Amino acid sequence: MTEFWDEQILRAQQAAASGEYSKAEDILGKLITFTENQPADDKRKFIVLEIMAEVMQAQNRTREAEDYILRALELRKSRYGMMHRRYAEGLARLAGFYWEHERYKEAEPYSREVVDIHEKLYGKNSEEVGRSYGNLAEILRTLGKGEEAEELYKRAIHIRKELGGTLDSESVNLIQRYADLLEELGRKDEADFLMASAQGRVSGIFKVIKVPPKKGRM
Repeated sequence: MTEFWDEQILRAQQAAASGEYSKAEDILGKLITFTENQPADDKRKFIVLEIMAEVMQAQNRTREAEDYILRALELRKSRYGMMHRRYAEGLARLAGFYWEHERYKEAEPYSREVVDIHEKLYGKNSEEVGRSYGNLAEILRTLGKGEEAEELYKRAIHIRKELGGTLDSESVNLIQRYADLLEELGRKDEADFLMASAQGRVSGIFKVIKVPPKKGRM
């Protein structure tokens, strides 16, 4: 059955990639029906719904895509509980969907929940937490919550430093986003200095970013 399942998923994905959306939907629809008769903890239940959501998004069928993502999230919660990385993945997927469609207020609570889960699962200085801080900071920045966004950017950059201290592409991207926020806040000199540091024109980039004490739950 596993081999058959994998073949059908591949066929659906290939059809969608070729623009044959009706064919992809037909294959995935049959798989969804199949999973409805499987045990409640069968992870294929949410996997196929999330793939169907991608097919809907490719056709700009936003409402249907959202419905599939929400259904998949509920199945993730039922299978793993609310304090599990797989549930956090579903939350991040939903937050990303809302972000992509400029529904930032709706993305915020799900992104905060991802942060909360990651902090509890991995500790506050983990790579997963740093990445979720950066994602939430971007949402908050877009919503005009500059002060909280700045704190999160600083924490995310601090974690990158603690994990290795090198300016890889992810770190540079994070610093760029933080610099953009500073410029939006009217602090262009600070923004220019950060970017000069990130681009190698000034040394000690991580030293100039001071991490503030955390203020309760985000």
